[in-house]
Amino acid sequence: MMNMEKEVYGLVDEWLGTVEYRVARSTYVKYEQLARNYILPFFQSMACRELDHSSLERFYTTISQKENTARRLLSDGNRRTIFMILNNTLDYAYTSRALDQKYYIKPGLTRSRRVVKVFSQEHQKKIEDYILKHPDAYSLAVMLALFLGLRIGEICALQWSDISFETASLYVNKTVQRLKISGENGERHTQLLVSHPKSAASQRLLPIPAFLLEYLKHFPRGEKGAYLLTNDTERPMEPRTLQYHYKKMLEQIGVPYLNFHCLRHTFATRCVTLGWDMKTLSEILGHFDIKITMEYYFHSSFEYKQLQMNKIVPLSQN
Repeated sequence: MMNMEKEVYGLVDEWLGTVEYRVARSTYVKYEQLARNYILPFFQSMACRELDHSSLERFYTTISQKENTARRLLSDGNRRTIFMILNNTLDYAYTSRALDQKYYIKPGLTRSRRVVKVFSQEHQKKIEDYILKHPDAYSLAVMLALFLGLRIGEICALQWSDISFETASLYVNKTVQRLKISGENGERHTQLLVSHPKSAASQRLLPIPAFLLEYLKHFPRGEKGAYLLTNDTERPMEPRTLQYHYKKMLEQIGVPYLNFHCLRHTFATRCVTLGWDMKTLSEILGHFDIKITMEYYFHSSFEYKQLQMNKIVPLSQN
């Protein structure tokens, strides 16, 4: 029996409930925020029986022209996610018999090739020189990003128990993020949360290079459950705090600012230049699909292209 008196936004809530524990916490929070900010205002109080192609076309036009809080048009990524949430809700509504026909919004958004920013070799050497001479928690974090390709949240979540000096390995199995959450009375606030990584592939065991293992030995080890950067069993380092000190470090050594994630990009690009195979690099970075690694790095490294082009010489010189 059809139940077309249900409200469209109520079905969005129901669909969100089906994915809440199947996606990373940060992903769910993003879905919930986009639904609340952009889907609710359009569909509030609209019953399923009122839904038709015309209303969906109006929604498409609205989102295509919608501005964010900075008064800029929504990014293609956010618009694509908004349409994905609604399309999944529409499919869920049809399956649960709240709609008597299938509806689908074609996003019509092209994916542009991603171009990553990396530090030049000159600037990387300046960074290395500084962090080797100033072995503190912030320098250690930079080392882990620059030579293992770790994400900032993964670094902040590392505990001494995740590192084995015997096998020279490091286990990535969690991440730290500051996320907006709703309280009991509906009020929203941010909270620092330690959670599982963004995908199963992000949980990975990494070999530690010998020089980095020696660098780690300079730091006093806390209790087994202590976080690596704070030596505190309860309190991991706040990613924003790490970002702040990292930016100050670049200013101090005269290196133009690139955000912390660009250290990971620099690591990956160097690996491509050194001739790493894509499968190995993908696993080291924790990508769930090798296509992501290829898209980000194999086609983005000018340094790698330059290296290959320099192999081309006139046949008369052979």
